[in-house]
Amino acid sequence: MPDFYFPSIFKSILGLLALVVLASALFGCSGIGAVPVPTPKHLEYANRNGQVTTLASLTMGRRLYIKRCSACHNLKRPTSLLPSEWPEMVERMSEVADLKPDQVKIITQYLVAVVEAAKDTTSAPQLK
Repeated sequence: MPDFYFPSIFKSILGLLALVVLASALFGCSGIGAVPVPTPKHLEYANRNGQVTTLASLTMGRRLYIKRCSACHNLKRPTSLLPSEWPEMVERMSEVADLKPDQVKIITQYLVAVVEAAKDTTSAPQLK
């Protein structure tokens, strides 16, 4: 018999706890669902703001944002900051996340495009 063993109830509790921790890590406070997949609308807003980009680049920016930023902390909803605040935030965190300059650029483009598109949607007049 091993020196130390857990009764089955403790194993069940540990398994459940591990599942909760894993779910929290994957979905965080805002969750991946709060990080929208780029659409042609996001591309339009990125290009309006003078960013020369593609839908594939915005998609890569989203992937990098999820992968690199969630490695250390819960993801912020893109709309939690103003478009003018994201470049400084991403730049500040780039050293910790070990981001290359081109990765900083596409993550920032993605976040700014999402915020700009959401801002326009929320400020549009509602039709009755």
